[in-house]
Amino acid sequence: MISVNPKLTINAAFLQEIKDDNLRLYGLLDNLRACWLVNSPDVFRPEWFSRLISDLRDQVAMHFALENAFGYFEKPVRSDPLLSAEAQRLHAQHEELYLQICSIAENAEAMLYPQMDEEAYTRQVDLFRDFYRAFQEHESAEFDLMVRVFSEQQKQQRSLISTDQ
Repeated sequence: MISVNPKLTINAAFLQEIKDDNLRLYGLLDNLRACWLVNSPDVFRPEWFSRLISDLRDQVAMHFALENAFGYFEKPVRSDPLLSAEAQRLHAQHEELYLQICSIAENAEAMLYPQMDEEAYTRQVDLFRDFYRAFQEHESAEFDLMVRVFSEQQKQQRSLISTDQ
């Protein structure tokens, strides 16, 4: 029987390095959190929101591209079906999350012209809050997966050391 979905796993070390090095992404997320904490176009300027969301979209694209290229890989030597299923699920979320932030960025730009629409601004802030939570859940799940992989690698190393002695 041919598997429809190839087995997928992660390179936990590379994935961790990608996350550790992407300070710009996490800085933008923190700056944008202020927009829903304040949620007033008079305080947190919609122009800033639009510019920061656009920058965030670009950072998310780069982040996911690096993770897809170096953090996830198909056809591992050993395959854990549960780990593989979770890796597949998280990998698929990259596209969903990217499309979500793209839509927010496009609509944030559109809300400014021909004149600023406060209702549209509030809607985009709410959508960003949803994206933020989904992105944080995704990152947390990837971290949990990395911990599982690191743990399995340590077990295998201990097993090799104990059989060598």
